Amino acid sequence: MRVSLYVTLAAASIMVAAAASAQTAGRVAVRVTAKDSTGAPVPGAELTVTRGLKEVIAHGRTDSLGRGVMVVDGNAGEDADLEVTMRKIGYPRGDRFFDLAPRDTTEVEITVAAPRTNTLEAVKVTAREDLRRKSYYLTADDIENAHWYLQDGWDVVKRLRPDMLTSRGGCATGAQEIWVNGKHIRLPLPPIGMTAATARIGLPSRARFTYAAVSVLSEIAPEHIQEITYRDCFDTSLSQVGTQNAIFVVLKPGIVYQQDVGSFVLDTPNRSPSKP
Repeated sequence: MRVSLYVTLAAASIMVAAAASAQTAGRVAVRVTAKDSTGAPVPGAELTVTRGLKEVIAHGRTDSLGRGVMVVDGNAGEDADLEVTMRKIGYPRGDRFFDLAPRDTTEVEITVAAPRTNTLEAVKVTAREDLRRKSYYLTADDIENAHWYLQDGWDVVKRLRPDMLTSRGGCATGAQEIWVNGKHIRLPLPPIGMTAATARIGLPSRARFTYAAVSVLSEIAPEHIQEITYRDCFDTSLSQVGTQNAIFVVLKPGIVYQQDVGSFVLDTPNRSPSKP
């Protein structure tokens, strides 16, 4: 009986040691290089690795050469997209989706626009149009900082910017058109199931929108959105047909939208041909 107990304990110890060893071996270094559009490194930038929309799994900072290293679990990307985000005052936010390499190091490169040399005028414009921007514009940071659970792009709009569906200027037309990455999406398949049943839940009675807006936005993952802008019936800044009463979605680098399919990661470092 005692021998059997010793054997059991020994086997358990071996299993624990093996599991610990596997976890240690499963760690992957994410090596990031950050630069601006002129090729200059971006030093002292904050780096984060996010799994899905809000689960931050690693932090880091770039050195004087714009390089930073973070370590993540090798299984972190099994059932969710992994994304590196770079932030530094004076530079636009940079995002890059990636897959973990089948080895101990993954290389990720982020390129952002060069810093502006004259920001005073931009500040004046922002201050003058602050109310309109708060109602008709949102960014990836707004989405990440939201306290709501956001299932898709339609949730993003109706919970964070409902004015896009009611038109603050008094148009009473809401969202009639939808654009993604500069492409006007016409005649998508109508929403079905819970998407159709819950589309209006939580919205004011004066909200107006077409099924196209619901259908397209419900197919876009919140973490794939870089920014959303709305142009109401009084906005004549664009001359193309379908650019008034319209929602414009810009996706993050490496993300594409396919009509009636949804948004997905097309191009990431280390993505194997067999992985969708």
